[in-house]
This record gives sequence, structure tokens and C-alpha cells, in this order.
Amino acid sequence: MKLNSLLILYILLIIYIAVGLLISVWRQLHKKRLVPDRKRLILLLEKAEKIVSGYSGGYSGEFLSAEEFHNELRAAIKDYKNGDDTKLDYFYIWFAPACAWDDFVGQEGEKLGNEIFEMVGILKRK
Repeated sequence: MKLNSLLILYILLIIYIAVGLLISVWRQLHKKRLVPDRKRLILLLEKAEKIVSGYSGGYSGEFLSAEEFHNELRAAIKDYKNGDDTKLDYFYIWFAPACAWDDFVGQEGEKLGNEIFEMVGILKRK
């Protein structure tokens, strides 16, 4: 009788762990979204715009300062919100590794920049 109870407890524990793992995996997939969408990209871009607004000076290719990059980014986000999908090309270049975003924001925004770059790459192919 005790053996059956112990076996049932082990089975329930295994089921509990499996469900926990499935929920964890689902959350990660849901957060990253395998199929990026426009709304998610806009949220990330707005977050990036807020971060870069706190920087000044510097230089990166076509931009003479972080303020100039911030203004261009803000304008491009506004245009993209209004349906101008050609702005994806700008985002793709600006958020590419070792480009404008990385030059002005650096390590603080590395994860966000990479996520935007990957998402834009997928959306450009659609």
C-alpha cells in the first residue's frame, strides 16, 4: 500500500515539474514571439527612442550626435506608425550590430537593439 502511494506521489511530482517546464517555455516563446508583428516592433522602437533620448554627443556614420539620431529615429517611428513600411530599411541599418544604435547606446541597449534588428529582418522578408 505504501509503495503505491509513493509511486503516485512520484508521478504527481513528475507531472508538476513537466507542467512547470511547459509553462516556462510557453512564456519565453510568447515573450519573444516567433512571428513578430508591427505592434510589438513599435513598442520596442518606442522603448529604444526613450533610451537614446538620454544620450548626447558622439558620432556614428551619418549622425553627428546622439541627439540627431534620436530626432531621426523619432521621426521614422512616427512614419512607420502611419504605415510607411520603407522605414524598416532604416531600422534595419540603424539597429544592425556595430551601427548607430550600438555606437550611441552601447552595452546598455545591446539586447534591445539585437531584438529590434532580428524582428525588422523578419518583417522585411514578409
